[in-house]
Amino acid sequence: MLSTSPLERQLQLSGIILILGLLAEGLCLLGHGPIAFMLFVGVGGILFAVGIFLYLYSLLSAGVAHSKE
Repeated sequence: MLSTSPLERQLQLSGIILILGLLAEGLCLLGHGPIAFMLFVGVGGILFAVGIFLYLYSLLSAGVAHSKE
């Protein structure tokens, strides 16, 4: 269940995206061939990168909002 705090919600969302990326990469390791590698790099890598950037952005936006108070 998602939290009501905006920071916690963004952190939970980034965690979910990271877990989806890791699952996609894990499933692609079971396959063999060039298509599995392309899915590993494409889908898994993009989800993993988006999760990391969302996590960092949520920390930065919380720091900016905290410093304004």
